Amino acid sequence: MPENRFYWWLLAGSLLLLSGCQLGYYGQAVKGHMDLMGARQPVADVVADPETPVAVRRQLALAGDVLTFADESLALPARNVYQDYVHLRDDAVVWNVVAAPPYSLEPRTWCYLLLGCLSYRGYFDRADAEALAEKLDAEGQDTYVGGAIAYSTLGWFADPLTTPMIDRSGPALVELLIHELVHRRLYIRNDTRFNESLATMVAREGTLRYLARHDLQVDLDRWQQRDRARDAFLALVGETREQLGELYASGADEATMAERKAALIEGLRENYRARAEQLPALRAYAGFFEGRLNNARLNGVHDYYGLVGTFQEVLLSCGGHWDCFWEAVEVLADKEDWNA
Repeated sequence: MPENRFYWWLLAGSLLLLSGCQLGYYGQAVKGHMDLMGARQPVADVVADPETPVAVRRQLALAGDVLTFADESLALPARNVYQDYVHLRDDAVVWNVVAAPPYSLEPRTWCYLLLGCLSYRGYFDRADAEALAEKLDAEGQDTYVGGAIAYSTLGWFADPLTTPMIDRSGPALVELLIHELVHRRLYIRNDTRFNESLATMVAREGTLRYLARHDLQVDLDRWQQRDRARDAFLALVGETREQLGELYASGADEATMAERKAALIEGLRENYRARAEQLPALRAYAGFFEGRLNNARLNGVHDYYGLVGTFQEVLLSCGGHWDCFWEAVEVLADKEDWNA
C-alpha cells in the first residue's frame, strides 16, 4: 500500500495571520516537526557508533548511495538532504486523515498557506488525527486515518531519515527515497494526484534503473511477483471505484445507493480473496481489503496511481531521458487545463 505523506509548509511569521482554530493546527505541526529535527543525529555518527545494529548501518549506507544515484542519474535534488537520522519507536512519523462524502468520489480537501489545497490533513499525534476522523464520521463523511512513514518539507529543510523509512527491504528503501526526492524537485499547488502519481512513477522507474546498475541483492522472482500483485491490487480497486462512480451519478435514492454501495464494497473483498488464491503475493494487501473500505480509502489509492500512466507516456516520448522528462512535466504542470 502506498504511503501517505505530510508536507511541511510553515514559516514562523505566518502563524500570526491565522485564526485561533488554524493556529492550533499549525502549532502542532510546528512542534511536531521541531521535535523531530531536535532528535537528529548525523548519519556518519550513527554508522560509526559500534552500538548501531549492522542492519541499520547497511540501510543508512544504501540511502547514501541512492542519493548519489538520484542526483547523478535522475536529475533529482539529492544533496544536503537525508544526512541525519532519527530513531523512532513508532512505525509512523505522522498520521493523515482523508475524507469524502458518502455518495461521491470527490475528496474532502483542506487548504494551507503556500501549499494550496490537499486531500488530507496531517497530525504528528495519532489521537488528534483520530479525533478529526471521528468528528467527520459523525457528520456522515467516509474517513480513514493512515500512518505515514515519511514526509517531505519540499526542500525547505534538510529532511532526516527515520526508523520507519529504513525498516524495509533494500529495494523498498530505494523506491521510498526517490519518491520523496521527486517532491523536492516539483510540487504543484492544489493537485495531490499530480504530485503523488508523478512521484510514484519516477520512483518505480528509478528503482528499476538503480537495481540494474548496482550490486544490491534482490530476489527477482519475488520482485516480479510484487509488481504483479500491485497491478492486480490497482485493477481491483480501479474497477470498484469506477462502479461506485457510476452508482453515485445514477440519481438513485439514498437508500438504494447505500445498499448498492455496501454490496460493491463486499464484492471488492470477495474478488480480492478469489484473486489472492490465484496470486499469493496479493495477500500482502490483506490489511487493505479486510480493513475499512470506503470512498476516502479508495480515493487515496487513486491519488497515488491515477496518473502514473500519463507520466510513463511522457518518459517514453522522451526516450527515457530525464532532462527531457522534467522539462515536459513542468510544461504540463503549467497548463491549467492539462487534465480536463
